[in-house]
Amino acid sequence: MIRKFATPLFAAFITVLLTAGACHAAENYVAENNYKITVGTGVRVRAAPSTSATEVGKLTLGTDFASSQRTAESVKIGNQSAYWYQVDAPLKGWIFGGFLRSFDPAQADNARLTLIRDKIGAADKLYDGYDNKSPLSFSDAVETSQFAHTAAAASKDAEARGELELAYWRAVQLSLFPITSADSAKPPYAAWLKQLGDNAFHSEPSDSYLVKPENFWTLADLHAKDAIGDAIAWQAANAFVGGECEGSIGCMSARSLMMEGEYLKRFPHGKHAEDALKAAAATLDFIKQDWKNQPDEGKDVDLKAWQAILAPLTDSAATKAARKTLQDIQALNH
Repeated sequence: MIRKFATPLFAAFITVLLTAGACHAAENYVAENNYKITVGTGVRVRAAPSTSATEVGKLTLGTDFASSQRTAESVKIGNQSAYWYQVDAPLKGWIFGGFLRSFDPAQADNARLTLIRDKIGAADKLYDGYDNKSPLSFSDAVETSQFAHTAAAASKDAEARGELELAYWRAVQLSLFPITSADSAKPPYAAWLKQLGDNAFHSEPSDSYLVKPENFWTLADLHAKDAIGDAIAWQAANAFVGGECEGSIGCMSARSLMMEGEYLKRFPHGKHAEDALKAAAATLDFIKQDWKNQPDEGKDVDLKAWQAILAPLTDSAATKAARKTLQDIQALNH
């Protein structure tokens, strides 16, 4: 008799416990209906909102998704305090909010551009791998380039698309800085170089891999009439051409003409015209000083091209000085 009465009483007790547990669990989460975007590379998705929970997978930089709920309380991980957010696609699990940012699908370009600028700076920010070193590791640079490529393809705005397309080549160059010929056949570099194909080349003097400058100039042509065209042309003017002139005035003239000279031809009053002119003037100064020492090289210095480039520039002191140097070289040529 006791067992007959105890069974329904025990079942009722268990039901109360489960209901209380479910209510308590529900109190741990808050319903969400917001979009988020990942701001880090290789962002971990976990089975539960905890760093000790099983890792389900990783999301790449710039992945946006709809979050259905978050934890009721924020937690501190490292130096960041944030909620955990649930994600249902492309993976199902939880992501710590320190690796996320709010995302408005209607303002997707702005969000993606902000993310790119956070990673590699403004569109005209230059890196040389030496004094201005890459802010990204190899793997982060590769992932950033892939994000920029995908974002550019999705953009319908010419200005945003131009900056994102430029960001792709900039990030690719950042990914190439760590690679030397000794590493080129090793993973993960070998696969990346194979994927890039003819878009990258090896420069023997510096033993480095570089993005072909033509990629930047082709992009500059596509956006010649857009505001972003100035920054693209500036990056193209500073793209690495490889090799060495070894003091040859003919080589130095040709190289300067196709770099800062080409920028000045396209943007004689551009944002970076002053810096481009300084570089061009330095080349002209060297040509003038060494002209008599290289009588056979003078024929390779295109003086008419230099005259055409300097003519439309603003009549600043620097411009007048460069024109005077050119006149002196022309006098030496007669």
